Amino acid sequence: MFFLLASWIAALPARAGFPVERMDDRGATVRLESEPSRVVSLAPSLTEIVFLLRQEGKLVGVTRYCNYPVRAGTLPRVGGIADPDIERIVAAAPDLVLCTTDGNPGDKVRVLEELGIPCFAVAPQDLSGIYAAIERVGALLGAGDKARREIESLRVRAAKASRKTADPAPSVLFAVSTSPVIAAGGGTFMDELLRLAGGKNAVAAFSGRYPRLSVEDMLVVRPDLVFVAAMEGVERFSPEVTRWKEIPAFRDGEVFSLDGDLVTRPGPRMVAALEEVTRMLDAWRDRRRHGSTGMNGGIR
Repeated sequence: MFFLLASWIAALPARAGFPVERMDDRGATVRLESEPSRVVSLAPSLTEIVFLLRQEGKLVGVTRYCNYPVRAGTLPRVGGIADPDIERIVAAAPDLVLCTTDGNPGDKVRVLEELGIPCFAVAPQDLSGIYAAIERVGALLGAGDKARREIESLRVRAAKASRKTADPAPSVLFAVSTSPVIAAGGGTFMDELLRLAGGKNAVAAFSGRYPRLSVEDMLVVRPDLVFVAAMEGVERFSPEVTRWKEIPAFRDGEVFSLDGDLVTRPGPRMVAALEEVTRMLDAWRDRRRHGSTGMNGGIR
């Protein structure tokens, strides 16, 4: 009996999946000998992944920008994305720090690693990258099965929202700034959302991920629809831009505001963003078929 009990206890770590190794998006291999119980998240998207996996009880620190779900706003703050507070992070005694290569300073992440704190960095560039991030974070948190189930659910929803062959395909400008006008170009999440939802990115031919547009550029691209990623500091378009009736979106009132957090965070809610963009493009097609415009629902 003692032998059987000892064998059962010895087998527990293996069944739990630990030790576990995963390579992050820096190319660094992170190995955890046992399931972490104290986790710090240095990006809102990563915090949302932890909540998706029902592992939020392990969070002992998040950034001041982590506001979803609502409970995330009650967790201890350890600074921002670009300015994480090393002292607060160390004081939280984490056995794992989740970070990004796009927003978190590499030098500060290296300081944490030099102090012996494992840091796992992700940098998803599309929906597939988000699914991969969820899988790897799930494995590190001891929630691999839950991660796989959630990924499959997200994939099903994304496939249902896809309109790649929809006709007509509107030309859409996705603005992240209105003064000056800065749009999401190729290689961005918003570009992928538009393509999957059956639209065309009006600035796909421009160089750079976030090209800055002049009035002349707007008159050239002439978008049918304009989406604005509503965030702090993003105001309405200036009259110098909206007065041009040669731009269909402004002429017809096809200018709409979307939740900036929803459409810019590379986390699980990006699928909800796809569903919202698809809904709005479907509505545009309905208006076209019935000869109406978005004048009553648009923003200027």
